[in-house]
Amino acid sequence: MNNKVFDRFLFLTGFLVVLTSFLLEFLLGLTPCKLCNFQRYLWIFLLFVSTINLINPYSYKKYIYPIMSFSLGSIVLLSFYHSGIELGVFTNVISCNASLDTKVNTIDELDLIIRNTKNNDCAFPKFSVFNMTLSNLSFIIAFLLLFLNLKSHKSYIFNQHVKKEN
Repeated sequence: MNNKVFDRFLFLTGFLVVLTSFLLEFLLGLTPCKLCNFQRYLWIFLLFVSTINLINPYSYKKYIYPIMSFSLGSIVLLSFYHSGIELGVFTNVISCNASLDTKVNTIDELDLIIRNTKNNDCAFPKFSVFNMTLSNLSFIIAFLLLFLNLKSHKSYIFNQHVKKEN
């Protein structure tokens, strides 16, 4: 895959992932948990870096590709951890539950609080596509992009090395 084609593909994929996450939140009312938000922040950062790469493709290449690889690797690890929590493989270290510091005096008050509290627990996925949760999809997409990014980075380094020899 050509570096320019990959750069555009990475930008488009990152844009679609971020756009989809916001559409699911604001149009369908799916409230993301903390891990979903962390993943979203990493995707937004990756989108920002890939935008810089598209605007000025030659000046920062030696910095951009390692930053992209680190960002994609972070997304892969975080989405793998998130998927493991959803499957019950890992215990959650990051508290996804909202802490409730209110004192409840009656059962009716407790019932009202329970009914009005949104579930943001990472262990319970709220949406799935083809029996895959959004964190599973994020893992697959980020893993494939990381592989392509490393392959593209390798070819970039090789091409730079060949140019220096000539």
